[in-house]
Amino acid sequence: MIEFRDVGFSYEDEDKAMLRHVNFTMKDGEFVGILGPNGGGKSTFLKLTLGILKPNEGSLTITDSRIGYLSQTTSVQDHDFQCTVYELVCLGLVDRKKLFLSRADKEKVRAALDEFELWDYRKKLISELSGGQLQRVRLAKALVGDPTLLVFDEPDAGMDEANHHHLIHIIEKLHQRGKSILFVSHHPHDLEHADSVYFIEGGELITYAEELERGHHHVSL
Repeated sequence: MIEFRDVGFSYEDEDKAMLRHVNFTMKDGEFVGILGPNGGGKSTFLKLTLGILKPNEGSLTITDSRIGYLSQTTSVQDHDFQCTVYELVCLGLVDRKKLFLSRADKEKVRAALDEFELWDYRKKLISELSGGQLQRVRLAKALVGDPTLLVFDEPDAGMDEANHHHLIHIIEKLHQRGKSILFVSHHPHDLEHADSVYFIEGGELITYAEELERGHHHVSL
């Protein structure tokens, strides 16, 4: 599904390479975790995966065009966008160019809201939601188009413990149902059920086991 071959990337206005000679393969149905410090290259790696950036060196192949994306909890921007829970989830429908929802569209939205126990909140404005509720709505939006690959960029940042555990449980259930998961986190324990875990620092991608062997990180999965 995703293959990086000797990929390098640097921004035009920066001398430092954000990624250097990255080789990475992720197969269909895998749950892959990415760890690393701020500024280590995680965001650049995700932007390349999502097609926002193109590599300066090497080659990048992504065979799936149906990707769902959930970023960090950023309630300020979302709360300024005044719409209902139902309307926000509708925006996640793929290639919907019709003026009105079809019956099939409505069934997809209902299923996504039910999945995350949000149907009773469908008429609420998103400005009325807690951070944990808002992140569940955004996850429903990411899933309503039935993506096969889900990309999570520290989606639990700023969540309280209860909502954090609930979100991790949902992600693990999605993987069990056959979804491919690419999960960027600061917390190794979030990735206990991942098929493989990598570490990015200084633009270099290595396995998390290699990072532990180097003695730079002392938290075990």
